[in-house]
Amino acid sequence: MNEILELRNKPELKIILNTDEFEIVDASQPKNNGIYSFSEIKSVELNSERTDWFISTLSQITDFLMGGTGNGGNFKNKANLKLRLTDRNLKIWLNDANLRKAERVKVLINSKKPSTQHQR
Repeated sequence: MNEILELRNKPELKIILNTDEFEIVDASQPKNNGIYSFSEIKSVELNSERTDWFISTLSQITDFLMGGTGNGGNFKNKANLKLRLTDRNLKIWLNDANLRKAERVKVLINSKKPSTQHQR
């Protein structure tokens, strides 16, 4: 199996899936770049963009208390792909990325990670 999933063109973000490992090419966050073994994967999580209600509400209250109209900002947590590995965690920001391909990355990596079930 060798599959290249280009999630974003500029800045470049792609995941290359090989038989036993995958490579991350992330021009916006070079610290994520590297080749990782599927055996290192503990979990993969895809998070869509969501409003952070706590921060948004706190902002509105603060604005109101400071003499404003209470129209503080609406703060959002950006879409991201979280990879928990045995020795580190990666967070890949998916700004302007293809989220369908990100979902495919999640499914494919999860299908290749080692099973945590113990045989009897």
